[in-house]
Amino acid sequence: MIKKKNVLFVLLIILINSLYSIRIQDKISSFPTFPSIRLSNSISNTSIDYLIITTNNFEDILESLAIWKTQKGLISKIETVEDIEEHYQGRNFSEKIKNCITSYHTNNETQWVLLAGDHEHLPSQYVRIYDNYSLDGDYISCDSYYGDLNNNWDLNNDGLWGTDQDEFDLEAEVYVGRLSANNRREMASLVQKLLNYEKIPEIGNWMTETILASAILAFDQDWDDDNDVDFEECDGNRYLNFLENHLPSNFRSTILALTTGIKGSNYPYNLSLSYENFRDIITNGFNIGSFSLHGTETSLSYEEWVQDYDGDMLYDYTDDPLFENGTQVDQSMWKRLVDTSSYTIEPEENKLGIIFLVACSTGTFDWYEDCLAEYFLKNIAIGCVASSYVSWAEDQWYEREHGGWFAEGLAFRFWEQLFQISQPGKALAYAKADYISDRNNSTELYEYPEWHDKVLKQFNLFGDPEVPIWLNIPEKLNITEISSNNESTTFQVSADNIPIVNCTITLTKENILLWEEKTDDNGIIELPFNKDQINQTTLTVSKMGYVPYQISSNEENSHLVSIKGYDILIFSMIIVGLISISFIHTKKRIFKKKNNRRKDHCRLHFI
Repeated sequence: MIKKKNVLFVLLIILINSLYSIRIQDKISSFPTFPSIRLSNSISNTSIDYLIITTNNFEDILESLAIWKTQKGLISKIETVEDIEEHYQGRNFSEKIKNCITSYHTNNETQWVLLAGDHEHLPSQYVRIYDNYSLDGDYISCDSYYGDLNNNWDLNNDGLWGTDQDEFDLEAEVYVGRLSANNRREMASLVQKLLNYEKIPEIGNWMTETILASAILAFDQDWDDDNDVDFEECDGNRYLNFLENHLPSNFRSTILALTTGIKGSNYPYNLSLSYENFRDIITNGFNIGSFSLHGTETSLSYEEWVQDYDGDMLYDYTDDPLFENGTQVDQSMWKRLVDTSSYTIEPEENKLGIIFLVACSTGTFDWYEDCLAEYFLKNIAIGCVASSYVSWAEDQWYEREHGGWFAEGLAFRFWEQLFQISQPGKALAYAKADYISDRNNSTELYEYPEWHDKVLKQFNLFGDPEVPIWLNIPEKLNITEISSNNESTTFQVSADNIPIVNCTITLTKENILLWEEKTDDNGIIELPFNKDQINQTTLTVSKMGYVPYQISSNEENSHLVSIKGYDILIFSMIIVGLISISFIHTKKRIFKKKNNRRKDHCRLHFI
């Protein structure tokens, strides 16, 4: 038999639960209804700013990145290659992916595209090149194909992309990057690094540190033993000194250059080129890295000249080593600056830089193992730009306002753009467009046009194209409530007590962007919601160059204090209920004691 006090207790619990349910329903219904954007699996007529293309296997891992982009005000969407394969037309899978991107750009104004997976998950488009260098074939991996949407890269429909008979201009309509991962563990690590980098960076001097490393790419050469120079020296450190002079004024640089062997660099440097010096700088943290060396799929290396047999300070060959297969007479020693198979470089956690590799084949991501750019992305970098196959440097590079041609010229334009706009995907696209414009307007002799073409096609970005690179030691954003009422709440956004203008404020919930606006000239913004409504959302405050401020609705303590009528009603009903139960239970005990006394009295009477 159930006791009455247990029944009363159960009834009280039901009462509390019912009242709380009423309160929850009231809170949901109290939030205004207006157009919102969902991260759905179908294209709508709404804006999709940031598109992630990945596999079913990685989709759930990338959801946190998509949510963060939406919280910053970039409506984000995940498309899987499995759905693309089924729903889009194309003669190969790369064309289907591009048709998907084109559809999003046309219908949803998509600006950013993240290819989340390695080449076996999301292949690049293999495009034709004509550099007459047989050692790496006639095709290169070109992710820029996905960004140039206004041109037909196979105009003559012959199944060959990027030929002389096709149309392409490399002027991007969308900005593309590749988050190259082999498995779920790697993808989860890359996503978490991106989130940490943007949301909770390790603030410190590393954010303004630059590492510049170069080799002498070719010594002065004598091809016919006449003691005359047939090919002049190419010292990568000359270019790096030019780049150093164009760094932001708040940056500090360390230059590593060749100092050992018969011939070292003639240009200023800080440290000798060596694995140990390179490792130590990377380990302490850096923000900008530009490396001009010889490369393979998995290494950076440099040549140290150790024997000059005739003492003429010219490196002797039997003939032109590039075009006539000349063999070396003098001796040199090749040393590795970094090798993915034998060298380990691990920076302090979250101190990740952006790197440009002026080196052959370091971005060959269709290699059977991780290429060097992938290795850097997974270990020391937030992003890396590298060439997919053999790359061409400019012979006897020299200083010009535009930075020169070929790999060094593209690298300089990339850094020039990055220092202005901070987002690597846009910087690389703008750099290629600038290169083409400068080339078309230049009065310099236009030699080896096919080499220019190859350089522009094959340099790809490994990493998030949209992630803002830190270019200063940032302040943290903060938000202060100024006033509130039942209809609105007003805040001021500041950093180090200085109001921040044009700062983005968003309210999001369950992958929905509910509201977005920017602060005025005084850092002030009025949200058309009361505090209780805001408490139901994730509030995000962000601006490029500042550490964002964010509070989620699922925190243990609500970020804005508010007491509504239902809160008071629930509290009052609970108190009344507890008093009632206590009163009933106390009265029952008194009644029971009286009965017991009567029974005791009766027992005494009958003895």
